[in-house]
Amino acid sequence: MLEGTFVFWALVSGPAFQNAGAVQGMKTRLDRRLLALARSSLLVAVVTGAAWLVIVGSQMSGMPLSGVVQSGVVKIVLTQTRFGEAWLIRAALLVVLAGCLAMRHNWRHVSAWIGLLASGAFIASLAWAGHGAAAEQVPFDGLHLPADILHLLASGAWLGALLPLALMLSVVGRDGSPEEVAVARTATLRFSAIALTSVGTLLVTGIVNTWFLSGTIPALLGTLYGQLLLVKVLLFAVMISVASLNRRRFIPALTAIASDAAIRLRAVRQLRSNVSIEASIGIFVLAIVGIMGILPPGSHTEPQWPLPFQVDLGEVATRIQTALDVIAVAIVLCLAAMAFAAQTRRRRTLAASIVGLIFFSAIGLVALRPAIVRAYPTTYYASTQPYSAPSVARGAPLFSENCAVCHGAGGRGDGPMATKLPVRPADLTEPHLFAHKIGDIFWWVSNGSDNRVMPGFANKLSPDQRWDLINFVLARTAGVLTAKTSSQVSTTAAPPLPDFAFQQNGAQNTLSQTLKNGPVLLVLFATPAPRARLEQLATLGPRLTAAGLNVVAIGLATPANKAPLIADVSDDVRAALGLFRSGTDGGETELMLDRNASVRARWTASGAGGLADTTTLLADAVRVARIPVAAANHAGHAH
Repeated sequence: MLEGTFVFWALVSGPAFQNAGAVQGMKTRLDRRLLALARSSLLVAVVTGAAWLVIVGSQMSGMPLSGVVQSGVVKIVLTQTRFGEAWLIRAALLVVLAGCLAMRHNWRHVSAWIGLLASGAFIASLAWAGHGAAAEQVPFDGLHLPADILHLLASGAWLGALLPLALMLSVVGRDGSPEEVAVARTATLRFSAIALTSVGTLLVTGIVNTWFLSGTIPALLGTLYGQLLLVKVLLFAVMISVASLNRRRFIPALTAIASDAAIRLRAVRQLRSNVSIEASIGIFVLAIVGIMGILPPGSHTEPQWPLPFQVDLGEVATRIQTALDVIAVAIVLCLAAMAFAAQTRRRRTLAASIVGLIFFSAIGLVALRPAIVRAYPTTYYASTQPYSAPSVARGAPLFSENCAVCHGAGGRGDGPMATKLPVRPADLTEPHLFAHKIGDIFWWVSNGSDNRVMPGFANKLSPDQRWDLINFVLARTAGVLTAKTSSQVSTTAAPPLPDFAFQQNGAQNTLSQTLKNGPVLLVLFATPAPRARLEQLATLGPRLTAAGLNVVAIGLATPANKAPLIADVSDDVRAALGLFRSGTDGGETELMLDRNASVRARWTASGAGGLADTTTLLADAVRVARIPVAAANHAGHAH
């Protein structure tokens, strides 16, 4: 309201009254109302700002609200936090705004422009207390904060100036003199130009903010943040529709009917009514924004998928996906043609574009049918337990206690109870396990299989235990698939290795951190250590490092003989990595891992070609380094 009022004074009412000396009474009445509105808004900003500071101090310190001020927590927040710095700047801007309102009568023009700048800075400073200022330092995150600032400024310029516009239309005299109506029309046209600019800014910056905070369909549909965002967008569309009606119908009417006072007044009242409706909807939008401001973003929350199906394009052939891309472009063109035809009132073009839209939509639905598959509320969950050796080790006994009786100790669906069940238990060592979303697997473990043969374990195992169980099943399946991996580097889907911690050359490290520097050659061996091979790899160290390849050797028996490149690990890591080595490997398995920790090539001491020579290692390291890193999955990152 503060920004909107000063926008109205500086850019709307000021120019509208500039050459309208005959309507001084209207100007006086309007200024009185706008000044009251601005003072009220300033008071609300002071009171809520003070309350905000105390609440944040309570949240940071864990103290009750009553003890925050007396204990000195507020001083610490103000002097030692970024929020406090922003709060002090906002307090200083409120002082400037109070001064602008105080000198409004004597310095009308100057106070309006100073107030406009100060109120703009005041509302823009909110961005430093929002999600945009807390963005992670990844590519394009630099766009988030500027987009947030522009979004706030555009909101204040449009929503904040709606009530001042309604107040102007309400002070038009009962007689609706041509001079007053002319001023109202000029002001409305100027406001309309500001609104158009603001709406365009809101659309662009809204898309940017949505990309960063709810960048996926599951985050939009399956989280409270995303659902509120959709409601906000819907209300925003209604406001645009009302504003469009005002611009196309009622504003031109103020000039077209200038000869009839009664009709002039009716047009003013209709316009005022519509502006009031627009402002009322804006209040609901701001209420939704207030709620969203204290919620974690949709991209950092587990999405509860609300639909019984999902669209998985991986189920569609590549040529069909290409056809769907063409159909999508055609649908967009039809929508654009419809908008153009509606604007220019070309009925034939409108009818043809509607027919085209129906036609391409029908073809798209038929082509998309294979991609529509079953979904569950947890389909888009991400594991709260990282895919790592400790989690795999915790999951092993859980599998033995709860699953082996049906699925078998090796997970091949051959447990003691398997022959007594109406449906054979699934073989959990098959590659198709990785074709399922991990959220689907979590649903089956929690609630049972669709055929109702497998029971759910939600009442027996905690969520974290269920994730540990899933990680063990995935690791064992990856180990089985690794045994089938050849010595030739493959760029297709590959089994993933769990993350683990190790100590090498006196330094603590993890597999995930090491992979950030390039591929890893993981040497897994039994006792005794293959000293000759490790010494050979150590000698090749400078050449391997130049190729971006790191070597980590781990003995799966305790203790391992001392030799170059050997890393110290915990028993949990040995147990998890033991899934990736065969007892018939001649005592040593070497795995080439890409930067996603996926196994791209495998050599064993007992294999037909033996272990890789220097030339092969160097060439494969370069090739594996070119495999792109998968995008980070932020689902499940709850604040």
